[in-house]
Amino acid sequence: MASLPAPETRRTALWALLAWLLCSAVMLWLFRGDFSTLAFRDPDDAMRLAQVRDWIGGQAFWDVSQHRVNPPVGGPMHWSRIVDMPIAGLALLLRPLIGAAEAELIACVTVPLLLLGGLVVALFIAARRLAGDGPALLGVVLLLTAPSILVQYTPLRIDHHGWQIMLATIALIGVMDGHPLRGGLVTGLALALWLQISSEALPYAALFAAALALRHWIDAAQTPRFVAFAGILGGAALPLLALLRGPEAAMARHCDALSFVFVWPLVVLAIATLIAGRLIGNASATRRLIVAAIGGGAALVCFLVTGGPCLTGDPFAALGPLAYKLWYLQVMEGRPIWEQGLAMGGVILLPAIVGLAGTLAAARSTNGEARARWLMLALLLTGATGVSVMIMRAVSVAHVFALPGTAWLLLALFARVQRSGLALVRVAGSVALVLLTPAGLCAAWIAVASKPEAPKADAPKKASANCRTASVIAPLKTLPPATLFAPIDMGPDILVQTRHSVIGTAHHRNIIGITDVIEGFVDAPEQARAVIGGTRATYVVTCTGLNEDGLYAQANPKGLAAMLTKGRTPDWLEPLPGKGPLHIYQIRRSDQAGRKLSATPFMQ
Repeated sequence: MASLPAPETRRTALWALLAWLLCSAVMLWLFRGDFSTLAFRDPDDAMRLAQVRDWIGGQAFWDVSQHRVNPPVGGPMHWSRIVDMPIAGLALLLRPLIGAAEAELIACVTVPLLLLGGLVVALFIAARRLAGDGPALLGVVLLLTAPSILVQYTPLRIDHHGWQIMLATIALIGVMDGHPLRGGLVTGLALALWLQISSEALPYAALFAAALALRHWIDAAQTPRFVAFAGILGGAALPLLALLRGPEAAMARHCDALSFVFVWPLVVLAIATLIAGRLIGNASATRRLIVAAIGGGAALVCFLVTGGPCLTGDPFAALGPLAYKLWYLQVMEGRPIWEQGLAMGGVILLPAIVGLAGTLAAARSTNGEARARWLMLALLLTGATGVSVMIMRAVSVAHVFALPGTAWLLLALFARVQRSGLALVRVAGSVALVLLTPAGLCAAWIAVASKPEAPKADAPKKASANCRTASVIAPLKTLPPATLFAPIDMGPDILVQTRHSVIGTAHHRNIIGITDVIEGFVDAPEQARAVIGGTRATYVVTCTGLNEDGLYAQANPKGLAAMLTKGRTPDWLEPLPGKGPLHIYQIRRSDQAGRKLSATPFMQ
């Protein structure tokens, strides 16, 4: 029977819980103005709510397409119901008590904070296994003050990023578990769940597999951890895929999500590792190396068979050159560090570098199993930092992995400073340590590296955010339900705030809709007329100052977007009266005789 934690640990855990509650209360206060209008930080959050509403409204569990995107075809999606479940569950639970709208709002506000609580628990357990109660508590405090992590857990931040960070940290718990078999199962299950949510887990699955294989090779006592990890990762991936996507998903090929391409190599990894471990054993380092090589090699061979175009092709290349250039390459969170500004580059790297320095220093100061754990963390942190260098939005996982080392380093430096005989050194040195925290590092670097921006340079960014607010979109509610030819970044908020449909949103599987929107706004008016006329759109929508509209106008100064930005309207569009940044144009269509006809709104 497992023993209860010591009283000191229980008190420390209570302080960590209180820190989470305080952080949640602060964020509720800071973001309270967004609640009444569902002012989502990111269009993906709005799309997530649209997906949850459709599911609650009767859409099939395995059908995650958005049928109000590019009707009648619909917008195909690859999102997971795992992320939808707590939002839908809480909304349904509270609906009889407070009504549908209020229940939905509470779910959107509460679920991110609950996920943050899960992350706090996971980090506390992992850091405590590494370094004890003190560094674990300090690691939680650093977590709850780290902007690069908290940004994914603010109220209304209901997309899948918070899940990814939490599951990565749960996987870290398994690596630090003193019971190898249990630890391998925890790590494998966490990665198996993460893979169902996003294919962004694939490099981390490879990273954890390599790290655990290395430790298995070095130490025979760690073989159960590696074998259990491989077994549960492959053993759970296939049934979870069938459960969450449907039985046919196991034979569907997609490069942007867990599918036939990736799930069968994981199954082969599990089978080959278990059989090789059983037949060859772990009596020597050579035998252990052969077991790992057989498992990994079999998975690689299987991937070469199942991969097809996913082996070398970019899953976004199918968008076509125009959409690829004017949409995909503009999404900076998915771009590598060398395409970011100097300030963002420092924000990505500095917390990870300090955490790695602390991790290596902690490893040097210990020995035996404790040193092995710190070195494992150093390896995982290095790999996670490499992923964040390639994809900026992965930075949060690297920064979480950096927290135990940063906490250990801060406590070690604080103890050294306090041993000084000079009061000035003790006070100034202690205060200076704030600069080594993630928040301090990022703030200091941004202050040094950022260039002052002229007011005009900042205005489009503010306008872009305002164009998605409920007050700006409100005039659309006066129209009968129709299909709108609107900028793709406004699409999800239009779906949430109104009864309308849209042609495209920033979700890459809807290649036709995205391409139509971009071509329609970039093409010259007569070519744009043909593109827009080929859709079911009844109205064209633009918004003054929207970054997306400005990008289209810049791409073709003689295109439709540039023309509308200058206040000029082609004869096949009829401006509707209205004030504010939102502009609505009714599309005039021609019948076979060439007469101009006002379009009848497409009723849903």
